Amino acid sequence: MLDLNDWNLHQLARSVSKTPAETNQAWLKIREACSWVESLADQSDLISSQHALNESIQVAIIATTEMHLEFSTVIAAILAPSFLKGLIQEQAIQRRFGVKIASVLVELNRLKRFKMRLSSIFDSLNYPDVATPRIVAVLLQICDIIRVSTSGLPFESLDSAFLYCSSNEILIDLKYLYIPLAHRIRLYHIQAKLADFWLKHTDTLTYYSITSKLGMTKFQRQQKLNLISEEVHSAIQAHGINFVLKKRIKSVYSIWHKIQRLKVDVDQIHDLAAVRIILVGMGGKTLQEEKIACWKVLSILTGLYKPVCNIMRDWISIPRDSNYESLHLTFETYKYGRLEVQIRTERMDYIAEHGQAAHWKYKHLD
Repeated sequence: MLDLNDWNLHQLARSVSKTPAETNQAWLKIREACSWVESLADQSDLISSQHALNESIQVAIIATTEMHLEFSTVIAAILAPSFLKGLIQEQAIQRRFGVKIASVLVELNRLKRFKMRLSSIFDSLNYPDVATPRIVAVLLQICDIIRVSTSGLPFESLDSAFLYCSSNEILIDLKYLYIPLAHRIRLYHIQAKLADFWLKHTDTLTYYSITSKLGMTKFQRQQKLNLISEEVHSAIQAHGINFVLKKRIKSVYSIWHKIQRLKVDVDQIHDLAAVRIILVGMGGKTLQEEKIACWKVLSILTGLYKPVCNIMRDWISIPRDSNYESLHLTFETYKYGRLEVQIRTERMDYIAEHGQAAHWKYKHLD
């Protein structure tokens, strides 16, 4: 049976706690949940029961490390398979772990059995106190799908607790529910994983065609971007500028979507790797001062890399209709290929992420 001193369980307890006392309390509850699940195991099939519990722990780890969800989600993830099989009742969960965890599992069960309208999901995000159990249940489902997509096993051959419906139905749910929701709540890294998974299993030939044209794995692309980011960071930091640097490699799905939209080939897409430079500490500065600061950073980068002059967007001088403000410029990095750079202030970034210009309002999975 499961070793309750397992490192993963200690990691889970620490990830949802702020103090040693909270860690110890969380550890006891996690151990209690695991022991409860183990006590329900079919003695004739202990290996499958052990595997199911380990899978639940992996879902809990994704929930805490990638989504930064709280303690109740960990317990819900551990209890979910047993609850969905009817081995644990709602009232029993309430007595041992409270109403919140029980309500999350009830919503998860409803999600398994019924379809939820996207409009209901998005509208409920405006009322977090009311929507929390439902949204957390959806996030748990997303965690389960991520676990599958990163397991390295063929999707169709998996005998997982969450695959109650056909593969096609799951892929439809991904397209119209899970991916848009992950985008809506700005879980972009997770959205990219799910979107790539969706493309891989709906158009396998195209997926592998794009990856072969890229000439390197996602890991290798990320390593290359890390090296570029270090160069960019050092160059700007040397000028005493306060900033935050974010980086991303374009997902295979994103590349495919752009190919479809622009009717181009992979080698005509210039934002396969991108960094965003956000200038901080600009409070009290005028709009003109913000613009000057952004142009200063651009000047630093032109001394580092060669600009691709025909690929530039200046939405600082003339913002978009949505009030989006940012400088976009593509550079040739010599050693690492092309890099798209976005430069904006903290104020501009807030408008882009939360305001009228927020891209979840106009981007979706077509």
